[in-house]
Amino acid sequence: MKITRVFGAPVLALLLTLLAAPAWATTVVTYTGQGFSWDGNTHNLNDERCGLVGQEIADDGGTGQFANWHGPGLPYRTGDGYLVWVLTANGATSATLHLPNKTVQMIKVGGTFKYASSYYLYRKLVGTPVTATYEGYVKGNVQLVVSHGCQPLRTPGAWCSPGFWRNASQGAWDLVGVDKYAAFNDTVVPSFYITPSPAMPTLIQVLTTPGANTFGSAAPPYGLNAYRATAAYLTSRIPLFKFDPKLVGNECACPIDNHGNYKIPVN
Repeated sequence: MKITRVFGAPVLALLLTLLAAPAWATTVVTYTGQGFSWDGNTHNLNDERCGLVGQEIADDGGTGQFANWHGPGLPYRTGDGYLVWVLTANGATSATLHLPNKTVQMIKVGGTFKYASSYYLYRKLVGTPVTATYEGYVKGNVQLVVSHGCQPLRTPGAWCSPGFWRNASQGAWDLVGVDKYAAFNDTVVPSFYITPSPAMPTLIQVLTTPGANTFGSAAPPYGLNAYRATAAYLTSRIPLFKFDPKLVGNECACPIDNHGNYKIPVN
């Protein structure tokens, strides 16, 4: 009877709640590719920003890291490769990012943790894989994503994939001087794809319609299907650059970002 009086129903319920509460522990989140898309050919950043900081396009996610990107007092330069990582973990008190070749402390920005890292190929990010660990009592969903970044240019030739052009803003289309609603048969055919399509699609239709061979399978002169041939045509229109068929599938072969900014100085 004494035990019953000391541990009445309300007190007992409180004790059970405390025992069931999550313990303070380090939790691991694995990166699985959020922020990239696969177009059947190339992995592309969904939001690629390589322009100057002053253009308000390339940015470090509010971490302040770009100010000393190349060392004290040496800021980010147009075209530098980077990735901005965002960990959403409401209630976490600290977070650590485990990259393929180093471990870093993430920076609290608003209600998230962020870090601007150098650029890594997609296969290395998911193959390693990259993880984040955090501490604290967290509420809601926890996500580790790449918000945006810049895929650096590492080739002398050029290849901007179908997925790149599908994600590209109007600035990129303006740079190449092409209307996304132009007819495939009047542009890509015959220099990049020998056979006109009976469906008479526009360029943006070819790039956004599911099924890479919908408007034509591999054909001369480059052995590309209509989908890839459209990307090759648009790449060939980038001033001062030439499409290189040997680079098809290379994620670091596009000389411009989604907004039409060049990744290297051009005259």
